[in-house]
Amino acid sequence: MAKPIQLDFPARDRNAELHQRLANAPTEHAEAILDFLELLETLHTSNVLSTLRGAVGAGDDLVGHLAKAVAQPESVRAMRNFIALTKLFGQMDPAMIEAIQRSIPAQFTDRCHDTPPPSLWRIAKTFWSAPVRRALMATGFVLAGIGAYMARETPPRTGCK
Repeated sequence: MAKPIQLDFPARDRNAELHQRLANAPTEHAEAILDFLELLETLHTSNVLSTLRGAVGAGDDLVGHLAKAVAQPESVRAMRNFIALTKLFGQMDPAMIEAIQRSIPAQFTDRCHDTPPPSLWRIAKTFWSAPVRRALMATGFVLAGIGAYMARETPPRTGCK
């Protein structure tokens, strides 16, 4: 019959291993340690560490104030509006915004020039152009949406029909 193999592992000294790794760390990770110390110094000189220390010290008070502020109806509406605007801007093509920016004449951005106002004929000609008609149509859709919302959501007032 076979005899079992006797395995004797030496006792492991975890503290000695940690001390050895800690002693070797400055030479193995010198560049990372120096970068971290530089970051720590930057955080200290810009008072970020003091701010974090104060926030941690305030702890429950800070959370209570934030929770109270966020629970206000105005804050809830502001967050909902921000999310809705983010979705709206996410749907817009950046090229369209750039085209709007490029189409603004220099006279509007630089008020140092003394240019005469455009004639009524030039204004009318501008409004008859296809791009302006498209923009007016888009504006009409936006106004129609606002009007539909106001008609649906506004409680009736006395004297209003």
